[in-house]
Amino acid sequence: MSNMKNERVGHPQWKKATLWASAVVLVLILGMALLVIFTPKKDDNAPVAGSPAPTSNEPSSPAAQDGCNVPVGDTSSTPKMPDDLRWEAKDGWTWPVSDTYGPTQREGEFGVCFARSPLGAALMAVTLNTASNTLDYKQALKLYLADSPGKDYALAQAEGENAEPISYSGFIVDSFTPDNAQVTLVFSTPDTSTGFTGLPLSFRWIDGDWKQVILDDGSMFRGQPIEPQRGEFVEWKSSP
Repeated sequence: MSNMKNERVGHPQWKKATLWASAVVLVLILGMALLVIFTPKKDDNAPVAGSPAPTSNEPSSPAAQDGCNVPVGDTSSTPKMPDDLRWEAKDGWTWPVSDTYGPTQREGEFGVCFARSPLGAALMAVTLNTASNTLDYKQALKLYLADSPGKDYALAQAEGENAEPISYSGFIVDSFTPDNAQVTLVFSTPDTSTGFTGLPLSFRWIDGDWKQVILDDGSMFRGQPIEPQRGEFVEWKSSP
């Protein structure tokens, strides 16, 4: 490259061209200097054409969650019992509750707001069955049942007679999705060979909480009661 440069500079025509080029360069330099002096200074943070606009480093707000905003917790078919599981008592009935997974709020005397998980559905089953026997039966059906012809039939036939207290032993998670849960509520009884009876129940996630789905004839459970043995169901952590 150095040989080419020297050869060109030594030729008379390249000397003239070099002088003209030098003059042009001086004019350009002067013009650029004037532009720098009189052009307003741009904001350093302004986006450059063809480049994406700068993004904020501030964290965005978390997405709002529906319903009662209860932690989901364990979604397996054999969920671990929460540390805050305890038992409440009323009129000879005792039943498990959790301040974390449900019921976490009250609607009048009725416990509401359960976790969107198998454990939450099981706690809902216990709460519904207990409330329908220790509180206003018809109001319990209105609150806890999903709207359906079966609900209308059950409300029309509601007598409000309370059953004898039962001892809740545990539950079986038959199937689970975030929108539907099939849970068998297990309680102890001397009337079966295993000492336990299980009632298969259906639940649906509606408006941020579990609602029980019943049959059109008003039956609260589906199919026939079962007689599970200990070890075939999830037991509540402790007895009342």
